[in-house]
Amino acid sequence: MKQEDWRRIIKAMSLLTQVGLMIVVSAGIGFGIGYFIDYLIGFELLFKLAGLITGVIAGFYAVYKLILNTLD
Repeated sequence: MKQEDWRRIIKAMSLLTQVGLMIVVSAGIGFGIGYFIDYLIGFELLFKLAGLITGVIAGFYAVYKLILNTLD
């Protein structure tokens, strides 16, 4: 295999890793903020779910922007 082929493979693997980490970290941060708000207010599940959903949406938006920047 040529060195250029390995570079393309490594670049694709790093992009795939970034995509997965962005979604997981964003969802975790959203859930964590929701957990903290639920703890302060005394609710059980409302803000945890809202934070998780918001975090997942933010993660997918970040992935969308990353892919657009990669294609340029």
